Amino acid sequence: MIKKLLPVFIVSAFVMVFAILVMAKVFLPIVDGRVVLVANLLLTGILIWNIWRSYKANSDKNPHAMVRGVMSGVVLKLFVLGGAAFIYLYAAGVSRNTNALFISMGLYIIYTWLEVRIITSQKK
Repeated sequence: MIKKLLPVFIVSAFVMVFAILVMAKVFLPIVDGRVVLVANLLLTGILIWNIWRSYKANSDKNPHAMVRGVMSGVVLKLFVLGGAAFIYLYAAGVSRNTNALFISMGLYIIYTWLEVRIITSQKK
């Protein structure tokens, strides 16, 4: 299972380094690196939990169990990240950084694609 999670850890490490460099103002001073870092940590944690859950559900005889697992994982990520975005927008007020939110949305798409790819490759 760790071997299948290697792309997730590589993407997560790359994004963490990017967020730390942005927070240190090395490049992209218009992006709030803290928002990107928190979104990355949330997405990585939810993705690992969803993959663990799908490995447990893989022994189920019902073929719809995998589809339910993948769809519930995508919806869970959407609600958690959407809730975090609303909390950030409310708490930040006027000083909010929409560029960091757009980067977080891109991370959501990348992590969803990785999750679906890993889960569907285990079912073969």
